[in-house]
Amino acid sequence: MEIFSTSEFDKDFKKADKEAVKRIRYLITELKTSNYLGKELAHAKRTYSIRIGNKRFVYRVENDKVILLFFKSRENVYDYLRE
Repeated sequence: MEIFSTSEFDKDFKKADKEAVKRIRYLITELKTSNYLGKELAHAKRTYSIRIGNKRFVYRVENDKVILLFFKSRENVYDYLRE
């Protein structure tokens, strides 16, 4: 599985605390072998969310690619997905 990140994810990742960064890095390595971690979002097909503290790590699976979308607080994630 190839993994790509959006510029939005890169910005969010730079702002994350050390524990969140550690967890995200672990999840990224897991996504290379199992691309269906977390909860699939009902209003966005093939888009998954994983809770890390009070934030959500959101990614999408397209063909043989995993696209890291963003890492934001719960309230902002779902608003951002509706845009």
